[in-house]
Amino acid sequence: MKKTRLGRIVEVLVACAFFCVTGAVAQDESGDWSLTGADAGHSGWQKGERNLSPNNIATDFKFLWKIKLGQPSKLPPTFSEPLLAGRLINAQGFKDIVYWGSPDTLYAVDSELGNLLWKKEFATKVTPPATGCGVSNLDILMEPPVAINFNARRKRKPGEPAPHRDPPPKPDERRLGNAPVGVFAGLKGIYVLTPDGMLHEQVMTTGADFASPVKFLPAANASPFGLNFLDHTIFTATGRGCGAAPNGLWAIDLTSADYPVASYPTEQARLLDLAGPLITSGGSAIIITGRGTSSSKKGLDTGGVVAVSKDMKAEDWYMPEGGMANYQFISPVTFSYKGMQLVVAPGNDGRIVLLDSASLGGTDHHTPLFETPPLSSPGQKHGWDGFATWQDQDGTAWVFASVSAALSLNDPAIKSSGPAGHGGIVAFKVSETNGKPALTPVWISPDMVNPAPPRVTNGVVIALSSGNASTHATLFVLNATTGEELYSSKNLIPTYTGLSGVAVGDSHAFFTDHDNVLYSFGIGLEH
Repeated sequence: MKKTRLGRIVEVLVACAFFCVTGAVAQDESGDWSLTGADAGHSGWQKGERNLSPNNIATDFKFLWKIKLGQPSKLPPTFSEPLLAGRLINAQGFKDIVYWGSPDTLYAVDSELGNLLWKKEFATKVTPPATGCGVSNLDILMEPPVAINFNARRKRKPGEPAPHRDPPPKPDERRLGNAPVGVFAGLKGIYVLTPDGMLHEQVMTTGADFASPVKFLPAANASPFGLNFLDHTIFTATGRGCGAAPNGLWAIDLTSADYPVASYPTEQARLLDLAGPLITSGGSAIIITGRGTSSSKKGLDTGGVVAVSKDMKAEDWYMPEGGMANYQFISPVTFSYKGMQLVVAPGNDGRIVLLDSASLGGTDHHTPLFETPPLSSPGQKHGWDGFATWQDQDGTAWVFASVSAALSLNDPAIKSSGPAGHGGIVAFKVSETNGKPALTPVWISPDMVNPAPPRVTNGVVIALSSGNASTHATLFVLNATTGEELYSSKNLIPTYTGLSGVAVGDSHAFFTDHDNVLYSFGIGLEH
């Protein structure tokens, strides 16, 4: 009896310590990477980093470890990106944990040591999809921690009873999306969307089931894109025409007992948002439609940027004159600038545009706030393009674009490392022209083969040249304001990475290659 009571006390103390730590961390911007692209707007900006800087990359940044996580699938690769949670408490003490999902298994790895902490296999028994679809890697998401101000707690008057607190639910009473220990909960579980369309929630330190899974997508083998989260709603998108799930945007409400799912169908139009939909500060979802037939009775065309409201209706759109370039996948971003919520998205013929989320394409739905010259020659095929945004110490806003086609910018004012015949990163300053925001190109990276969307933190850009079947991947670290190469992995990565996003946090950069090997580069701790 004493042992059981002691065990319960220890569990309570650990839980309280866990949630107190996560609450404090939320206020201090710990450097977690909770979802694809760092935040709901897919900015790619790690705001919590303190150690990585242009001054120490050359001397301190290096390859740290790699670990193989299961066997790779023989089917076509799909997008995946690691996540990072810092300062979690498990049986071994405080741990920073990297999470990554293969098509059927969620892995948790010690971010400092590269040791496997646990794995959770999901026996979904899904039939292999039709040719060309592939089995999607598990989409994963951590709900960001709640910022808790412990100093704001009101003191009780003498004799005043303590406020009522519901006891923690029993394991068989837990509901997905609800805090595990009542009001003390700061960081919830890690959500997993499996190929059968079910949404799961796992305990972050052990991988155990927190609650029973719920139905999210209507059919299996939909090969969904990444997950996003805002205001207790989880979003995803289906856009490859795979399985029996229609193409479109999907949202599940975690606050309702029956977990209602709403959708915005795009019918035959493919979606190009490989990293999943981005969510603006106002709660609208932004998606990019490819070729196909329109789903809107308002005359909404395909091949453009669509804003979908909370009630899953097309509220606005931008369609570039002449159509977009030949993109296979492209992931936009959104950021705040002088009171506006701006969206960075593709224009026509390899251009990129700035859009005002309050009126994406103006009154005619074809007019952006600003449009760059073509970054690549018209007609080129783009594999996977993306963006990141950042604000430097002087308050200047920047946009970084990854381009998976030969770059054709020839302005002598742009600092260049030489011809970028395969692709690369283009850096822009956000300025103003005629009272409107504009993008001024500043530098171009070294040549990169299939560059992943860039990541930026504390004055450095982390760029992964993904490579291909004949060219190995290379990780670059560049000065964010000058484009100077601060680090290159050279030949340390023996193969290509495929459709892998990069996660940044805790002075590390994490990504996987096409053989399911998880890599860590960065500044390690002294042990």
